[in-house]
Amino acid sequence: MERGSFTARGDRPMSTVMNTAVPEKSEAATEAPRPPWRLAFGVTAIAIGVIALVKWYQHTFSWSVGLDSFSDEFQTYWMRIFYVQIIGLPVLGAIGALWLWMTRDRDILNLPARDELRRFYAMFSILVVAAIALISALGLLTEADAAWHQVVIRDTDFTPTHIFLFYLGIPAGLGGLVMAWIWVHTRLPYFANRVSMPLSLAIIGFMMAGPVVAFNEWAHTFFYAEELFGAPVHWFFVLAGFFLVFLIGFVIQCIQRMYELSRVYSLEEVEKEMGLTD
Repeated sequence: MERGSFTARGDRPMSTVMNTAVPEKSEAATEAPRPPWRLAFGVTAIAIGVIALVKWYQHTFSWSVGLDSFSDEFQTYWMRIFYVQIIGLPVLGAIGALWLWMTRDRDILNLPARDELRRFYAMFSILVVAAIALISALGLLTEADAAWHQVVIRDTDFTPTHIFLFYLGIPAGLGGLVMAWIWVHTRLPYFANRVSMPLSLAIIGFMMAGPVVAFNEWAHTFFYAEELFGAPVHWFFVLAGFFLVFLIGFVIQCIQRMYELSRVYSLEEVEKEMGLTD
C-alpha cells in the first residue's frame, strides 16, 4: 500500500502519513489521544452549581414574592432576571456562534488522525456534560414546574418556574446545540463537506420547543389561568423532547469515524516504529 494515500472511506480524504519532513513536535502533540476529563468534570461542576443556585433562589423567593406577577416585589425579584436572560442569552449565543465560525479550521481536511481523534474525545466529553446538565435541569426545573401546577394551579405568563425553565433552560439548551452544530461541521473533517442529519434533526426538533412555549404563554394569557400539568397545551413539549433521540444516530456516526481513525492512527504508529516516517 502506498504511503500517503490510505483512506478508510474511498470517497473522502483522511488523515495521511506525509512523506515530507516535519518539525519536531511537543510531547502533547505526539501522545495518544485521551478525553479531557479535567475540563469535562470542571464544566459539569459549574453546570450543576448554576442549577443548584437556581433551585436555591426558587425555594427562597417563590412563595414569598412569586405568587403574583403584577406585584412590585415580583417585578424586583423575578422580572429583572427575566430581562437579563431574554437579552443576554441571544447576545452570548450570537457571539459564540460568530467566534466558532471565524476561528474555524481552514485546512480541516488535512487534520492528522491523532488530532481528529482528540477532537472526537472532546466532543464526547461535551455530550456527557450536556447529558448531566439536561438530566439535572429536567429533574429539578421541569419537575418544579409540574409541582407548581399541581399545588398552586394558577398559572400565568411569568411564574418562578417558567422564568428559569422557558427563558433560561430552553434558550440555553438551544443555543448550545446550535454552537455544537457549528463546531462539529467546522472542526471535524468527517462532517466538513456533509451535514449530519441526525444532529440536525435533533436541533430542529428541539427548536420546536420555542413555538410551543410561545403558544403556551399565549394560551395562559387569553384562555385560562387554572391549569394542571397534564393539560393538552403541554403535550407538544414531549414531542420536542423526543427529537433528541436522533442524537443516538449522531453518536453512531461518530463511533464509526473513530474506528476508522484508530486504524489510521495505528498505521502511523507502526510506520513510525519501523522508521518509515519521522
